[in-house]
Amino acid sequence: MSNTIFLLFVLHISVVLGSASAILAWREGQTPGARPLVLLLAGQVFWSLMLVFRLRAPAIEAKLFWMHMMWIGVVAIPLGWILFALSYTGRDRFLNWRYVSTFAVVPVVTVILAILGPAQDLLQISIAQTQNLSVLQNNNGGIWYWIVAAYTYLLGSVGTALLIGLALDQMTAFRNQACTLIGALFIPWVINFCYLAGVLKTPIDPTPIAFSVSGVIYLISIRRYSLLRTNPAPNNSAQGLVFDGAQEGIVVLDFNDNVINVNEPALKMLNVQRDELLGSSAAETIPKYEAFPDSGSFEDFLTIQTKSGKRDFKVKTVEITTQRGQVTGSMVTLQDVTEFLRQEQRLQVLNRVLRHNIKTETNLILGYSESLPAEAADRVKQSALQIDELGQKGREAIRLFSRAREKPELRSMQTIFEERLREVRSRFPDVTFELQCPDQNVAVDVLVSPVLSNAIENAAEHNNSDSPHVEIVASVGEQIEIEIRDNGPGIPEYERSVLSEGTESVLHHGSGLGLWIIKWGTDLLGGRVQFSEREVAGAVVSISLPQKEPSANQSGNVG
Repeated sequence: MSNTIFLLFVLHISVVLGSASAILAWREGQTPGARPLVLLLAGQVFWSLMLVFRLRAPAIEAKLFWMHMMWIGVVAIPLGWILFALSYTGRDRFLNWRYVSTFAVVPVVTVILAILGPAQDLLQISIAQTQNLSVLQNNNGGIWYWIVAAYTYLLGSVGTALLIGLALDQMTAFRNQACTLIGALFIPWVINFCYLAGVLKTPIDPTPIAFSVSGVIYLISIRRYSLLRTNPAPNNSAQGLVFDGAQEGIVVLDFNDNVINVNEPALKMLNVQRDELLGSSAAETIPKYEAFPDSGSFEDFLTIQTKSGKRDFKVKTVEITTQRGQVTGSMVTLQDVTEFLRQEQRLQVLNRVLRHNIKTETNLILGYSESLPAEAADRVKQSALQIDELGQKGREAIRLFSRAREKPELRSMQTIFEERLREVRSRFPDVTFELQCPDQNVAVDVLVSPVLSNAIENAAEHNNSDSPHVEIVASVGEQIEIEIRDNGPGIPEYERSVLSEGTESVLHHGSGLGLWIIKWGTDLLGGRVQFSEREVAGAVVSISLPQKEPSANQSGNVG
């Protein structure tokens, strides 16, 4: 009798802990895994309660009734476990009505058999009881008994395998969650297996007693490891979105160069159907595949005839390796660069027009102006020189964009300053220039040269002061801070507003390209620029740039 009291005490603890865990899980609402976990915990609580009622029941008929009702909780546990594992690890595609209906076949049939009770012998064939009739236990299971056992262990194994994969994840929070969840299932699972195998010779199935330990583990998982609030479910879906939603075409190959996966953009680029591409040899379906490197970028552009015409692609191959470095396959990415190449061609044509045509036409205008009256000739010459200068600025902008696509070249900031100042001093001998640059050897991208040239030139050219002065101050901290200050009339408000808006219109535009080159160049360098007015007179151009670390092959250019 004392053993029965102890069993009832432990079972009551199991019910309390399981109910508390279920309530906490229910409060998480639609969080991935919350509802299936409630089902699993409800199954454990129901199983324990039925065992309590069975032990307390005074008559054999009542004990048989509660014994059959127990099966409802038994089959709820594996169903809740597999649904939880799929939802929690982000396998949403298996949570549609077809898969869930398949998973629920065994539980639904079991519930029907449990309701029928002793009228059927599929769950249990013979009953054993102790002498004082306090314990009634299934002595010989029917065929459905073993189907339920197989169903329980099959779904338990699949769900555990999913969580083991999560336990091997690099994120510590998910690893702790997965380990505790596996432990919560593993303990009653092992006890049940030992009972079925005859290792544990107890008068009743001790599995519900183990639920008290599981309840503690579930509470720890929910409260300490934020089981349902820090959730890995989006990670699996996000990986699919990255693969399928990428603008680049991606083809995954196995070790023997057979196509094993492909995303939609790649199918459109290669102009093939998924069925004919999957499983095929890459050499037969991807043009010029034999020339691709094992790892790295293809030197040439790959031209493919698509439904929208001929397109050019940049190709890159990445080896797929295990943690031990063993190559298991590769991934080929295709980036459509057709518009980029066309833009390059347009820039080349524009550069030629600005370099040759405008220069030629400007010289003709200057030649014809000699026959005009002096005042008119001066006006025409001034306009022609402005056109020529605009053409030079246009070519400078084109060179800026072209160099931005090349590999960065680093040089000493002080050297670049000195070179720019020598050039500007020769053009504006009446302007006083002052440079304050730190002595330390700071590397900057040479792309900053046209930015500094235009900023210093703009400060000198438009300076109408009696004693024109331009001051360049550079400082180095987390960022490289450069200020070009002058004592001229300042930058007009409409010029600064156009630059801040980042676009021009017919009625709202700047007077040239110099300030735009400063802004574009700074943007390409990953920095920021600000145009402001000094308190007394003049303008301040403030440029903030990230520091660059020179590589080994560039170190010789710095200093």
